[in-house]
Amino acid sequence: MSNAVDTTNGVVLCFDRDHTVSVNGHPEKRAVPIGWIQYWAHVLEIPVWASGNQHLRVEAEIPGISEGEHLWESYIDGDEYNYENSQFKDFHKPRRRDGLRLIQDLYQETFPDEDFRFIVVDDADVSDLEDEGPWCHYFPWDFVEAVESGDFALEEPPSDAYRNDGVPFNSTNDPDFEYDQKRELRQIQKRVRTPVGSEK
Repeated sequence: MSNAVDTTNGVVLCFDRDHTVSVNGHPEKRAVPIGWIQYWAHVLEIPVWASGNQHLRVEAEIPGISEGEHLWESYIDGDEYNYENSQFKDFHKPRRRDGLRLIQDLYQETFPDEDFRFIVVDDADVSDLEDEGPWCHYFPWDFVEAVESGDFALEEPPSDAYRNDGVPFNSTNDPDFEYDQKRELRQIQKRVRTPVGSEK
């Protein structure tokens, strides 16, 4: 498995939820602590997206597919994102690869002069995306091992930094960290500056 991450490129993290993150981890294998996702998104301010079950958007306060679609339509193209999945019209939501392609297209259209490395952590094998672009797929148990062993480019968050157990923080009205879910969205909006179709 070749999962080396080039630290000279900007890193964009994408996480599935079910059987991937501790809020609904795999019954027999290790899951990514939700506290890691919160730490990278809200302390290190690395772009982190919910690319699977969208409940993770609320639990970790990170953007998801609906935010990506809004950015594309309002700031990039002026029209709905064209999912390549020919069966998309038969589904209520995009399939996981479609959502990941949307996230990649958002960054490549918004920051054409910058190089990004897209990391997806998912219990389903989506490594075929590596043939399409700068993707790197990890199974969650392999990702946890890579972070703990120092083989992943990002530092392991401190164990007491955030809630790391399997209880979603939104089960309480008093979450134990400060968050800004829309920070990443504002970064893209600031770069594009003017919504498509608006007049200056």
